[in-house]
Amino acid sequence: MKKLLAILLVAMMATALFAGVASAEGYKIGMLPKFKGENYFDGCYVGAEKAAEELGIELVYDGPNQSEATNAKQVEILTGWLSQDFDAIVVSPCDAEGIAPTLKQFQEKGILVLTFDADAPSDARTVYVNQATAMDIAIALVDVIAAGLPEFGFGPDVPARLALISGSGLDVNQNEWILAIEAYLAEAYPWITVDCDECGYLGADIWTPGSDETAAQNAANESIALSGSAKDGSQINAIIGTSSMSTPALAAAWDATVGAKPEVVITGLATPMGIVDYILDEENPMDYGVLWDVNNLGYLSVEAAVAILDGNLSVEAGTIFASKLGDKEIVLNADDGGLELLLGAALTFGPDTVEDYNY
Repeated sequence: MKKLLAILLVAMMATALFAGVASAEGYKIGMLPKFKGENYFDGCYVGAEKAAEELGIELVYDGPNQSEATNAKQVEILTGWLSQDFDAIVVSPCDAEGIAPTLKQFQEKGILVLTFDADAPSDARTVYVNQATAMDIAIALVDVIAAGLPEFGFGPDVPARLALISGSGLDVNQNEWILAIEAYLAEAYPWITVDCDECGYLGADIWTPGSDETAAQNAANESIALSGSAKDGSQINAIIGTSSMSTPALAAAWDATVGAKPEVVITGLATPMGIVDYILDEENPMDYGVLWDVNNLGYLSVEAAVAILDGNLSVEAGTIFASKLGDKEIVLNADDGGLELLLGAALTFGPDTVEDYNY
């Protein structure tokens, strides 16, 4: 009798195990980055593909070319996906409001919608897989700038002028980062100011070149041309890039300066591989970069989608997701009431650590 019970128990456990696997196997998940062909989103794809292989699901990865990173191109791809049998899609929107109606079409068909890297309105997706909070990112970026400016004589008694190079001006996350930067400056470093007309979005010292590489480089060239260590507000004394294109463009623009190089502090968001040569160049002022593990961002996005589809992740504030990357918390965004799954804190890397990363 005991032997029979043991056999039945093993059979039941095997059935449960294979049932769990079967629930993941056969899922079809689409991942749409802002654009393809750049090391940031390529790194996200590496992590997403790893999760797909481990979980036994089909991952479809597609996006606009880097030079065509627009809402229209993203919607064009998504429209094609509507007629396919997707169980979930994971999207990084170029234009949060512009893409929302298309995302809602997927929801109406019962298809799970997640956002990653950049968010959409909370009613157009289930959860946003957020790489870090806006304030965490702001603190990391501003602290780098504040530590570098005293070398050129700036401090509490000598105000410094800061410029920002963002994305399109329509990216919700980048606008939130800029607002957080301004809030943190006011709190911790009031002697560092941003000259702007409508702070947080557009302004004299806030460039929004979009996702076009040439436009980003032009903005970087212009800001570097206006930079220097003058203490009368006539020059830009520090610059932050808030996109993975604008940050290396800043370092390249400084390198390309003909004649005397301007005294300026620069940093920004970029992959370590994207700025490693500049960081290791002792002459270039790009001494530190800020980001997060992009491989893990892609992995967590797919892993979370599968967990929600399986019914193993309850999308509620305070829920702790037992990810293979460690425990991750779902939090409520106080501004719009949307739910976010947090990857973790921002990462600052410099000469001693930049070569430790493979993305």
